[in-house]
Amino acid sequence: MTAMTAFDEAEIRGAERRLVAALESPDPEAWVYEYTADAVFDAGGEHPVEGREGLLRMARAMRPLTEVTFRPLRTVDAGDMVAVWMEGSWMSGEPAERRKVEVRGILVWRRDSDGQWRVAMEHINARV
Repeated sequence: MTAMTAFDEAEIRGAERRLVAALESPDPEAWVYEYTADAVFDAGGEHPVEGREGLLRMARAMRPLTEVTFRPLRTVDAGDMVAVWMEGSWMSGEPAERRKVEVRGILVWRRDSDGQWRVAMEHINARV
C-alpha cells in the first residue's frame, strides 16, 4: 500500500493548463503524453480507448483543435488521485468546416511516479 501525499489544487489547475496547451499544439500527438500509459478515454462510443497506443491511434485520426476551454466545476481529492467534474469546449476541424464541440464530463488525474499529474481516466458527453 502506498502512502497518500498532500494534495495541492494548484498542481491540478496547472495540469489542466498543460492539457489544454497540448490539445491546441500543432503536434497532434502532444496531448497523449498528458495521459497515463494505462489511461482510459470514454466519449460514450461503442468502446472506450485504452492505453497509450490506443490514444496515439485516436490522436492521429483527430482533426485539429483550437480554442480549447476547460472549466472545473468540482474537484474531489483522494491523495494521489483526483477527480474533476468539468465542462469544456473546443473548435474542431479545418477552417472551412470548423465546428464547436461542448462537453461535460469527469477526468480522474493520477500522480505518476515522476510526480507529474496525468489523466488516468476521462469520460465526456457532448452537450446538446
